[in-house]
Amino acid sequence: MAQIKIPKVTGSSFRGWTFVLVAGVVLTVLALLDRGGAADLFPGRSTADGSTGCIMQVMTDELNVRSGPSQTADLKGTLHLGDRVDATTVVTDGFRQLEGELWASNQFLTPAAGTNCD
Repeated sequence: MAQIKIPKVTGSSFRGWTFVLVAGVVLTVLALLDRGGAADLFPGRSTADGSTGCIMQVMTDELNVRSGPSQTADLKGTLHLGDRVDATTVVTDGFRQLEGELWASNQFLTPAAGTNCD
């Protein structure tokens, strides 16, 4: 049976620009894979299902989703351009209530065709 030799890892293995470059590439790939979006906020669904009667589409590159209708409310996640989410007709201080007691800035959302979001 062939034996595989694993080199001993020393402190010097993690020094220098080579390590910085490799770590940067790995972290960049992980960040791209974990872009997030509606699937992170609403597990098991990549698009809205219309359960609230109002489907909104995100019209900006990134849209923060918060725990309340305020920019100081806790950040719960991020939606991305083109994401579709179930929302309610409730708009408070410029924030629209989304399904699951979440809120997002209404100015960056637009109703999907055929839904009632008034």
